[in-house]
Amino acid sequence: MGRQALDESQTCVRLFDEKQSDYGSRNIACFDDNVLNMFGVAVRLNDKVQRALNLLQNQMKDPKAKPNNESLLDTARDVSNYGLILALLAQEKWK
Repeated sequence: MGRQALDESQTCVRLFDEKQSDYGSRNIACFDDNVLNMFGVAVRLNDKVQRALNLLQNQMKDPKAKPNNESLLDTARDVSNYGLILALLAQEKWK
């Protein structure tokens, strides 16, 4: 499982880099106060968790239901990356 987790982590980091090249660091750290930046990431993280719960509830209601825009896998990867961003902010390593 460690190898699969490492492979998935690499996929997440590639996605992280792609989004950072599109959005830039100020998209995350737009405040001078790092706590506010972490709060903003926590809100985004919560949005993704709520999205995952909604997707799972819909799947429980109708196992054949497919989301139109963002899959559960997409959401899981975003959750992983927002967790990474939060960790970097908490360590004051975000640039």
